[in-house]
Amino acid sequence: MPILFEAHYIMLTLFAAVKPPAEILDAVEAVQKGIEGVNWAPRDNLHITLGYFGAVEDEYAEILDHELARSPGTGFDLCLTGANIFGGSRPHALWLGIENASARSSSLAALHKHVRRAARRANIPMEARNFVPHLTLAYLRRRTPKDELTNYIRRHVRFKSKAFLVDQFALYSSHHQKNRSNIYTKQANYPLLG
Repeated sequence: MPILFEAHYIMLTLFAAVKPPAEILDAVEAVQKGIEGVNWAPRDNLHITLGYFGAVEDEYAEILDHELARSPGTGFDLCLTGANIFGGSRPHALWLGIENASARSSSLAALHKHVRRAARRANIPMEARNFVPHLTLAYLRRRTPKDELTNYIRRHVRFKSKAFLVDQFALYSSHHQKNRSNIYTKQANYPLLG
């Protein structure tokens, strides 16, 4: 599905992601509570990032769209697992992991590699950090009580969703909102066959 552009020169902040189905999002929303001083991610923003591209000019976005659509692979099952944080002693994000997704041979890791290769072919630099597949639950503030955060992780460390089929991924644009959650807009969809 081609990306439609209204202007001759625009830049979109783009990322590729998997959106879990509604029943999985219901289970995630049910655990998004119990800590003061966090910004819980809205349901519409819940996703598993495959690759972040940053601000991309329209001509490169069109190439990226074409490259992402080229043989992305086959569908596979995923399962969300226990809660954790990014940021160590200064935590900034609370997230759910993905079962067995860190293995180099996993289907999710293979899809991430496809996304990275597509970006390289489109001449779009991607962030260099290691791929840590996750679904962000909330963004933390400095004043988030550490004891509440610790208790939350203990309560949800054994969280496990039902398995769900990943039969597509999408390219999204992110529109920054001052003092509110960003707005994510689907730009293109890529089916995983098989």
